[in-house]
Amino acid sequence: MAPRLKEIYLKEIQPALKAEFKLKNLNMGPKIEKIVINMGLGLDGNEHAASLSKGLPGILHGNRTYLLQDSDGQITEGHSISAGLDYPGIGPEHSWLNDLGRVNYVSSTDDEALNAFEICSKYEGIIPALEPSHALAYVFKLSKKMKREQIIIVNLCGRGDKDIDTVSAYLGVEA
Repeated sequence: MAPRLKEIYLKEIQPALKAEFKLKNLNMGPKIEKIVINMGLGLDGNEHAASLSKGLPGILHGNRTYLLQDSDGQITEGHSISAGLDYPGIGPEHSWLNDLGRVNYVSSTDDEALNAFEICSKYEGIIPALEPSHALAYVFKLSKKMKREQIIIVNLCGRGDKDIDTVSAYLGVEA
């Protein structure tokens, strides 16, 4: 976690959650909704990186986790417009939290992420990286179902300038 985000979490978010829910330990708290595990082009085909919903338990790089694999257990490629999300697996901690039911993992497609990328760039003047653009895409859907006083926390990690060529090529515009 970036040092500044960790500082905000420890000094502001964690104490507020403990006070709101009268908890000594956040592990006793309410279910946390984790925003977004990328799905690429969608779940209907094989062009996604949805290892939690479409993968099976396996071992890769010394970690037991959910992996995209074929019927023989061979690792298959993940897909995402974001180079940082096309890995065929998920971290073991995410697998554990998923199995415990402590976190609700959701999805957004590449098209939804690109739309969020454009909206954030145009209206906020922030060029997000494609990885958090998937989170923003889900936030746009989620916020329509929420009450005005509810809180969403999104970490816009990374720099979107590294993704300009990818986005331009996908949208068919010159960078």
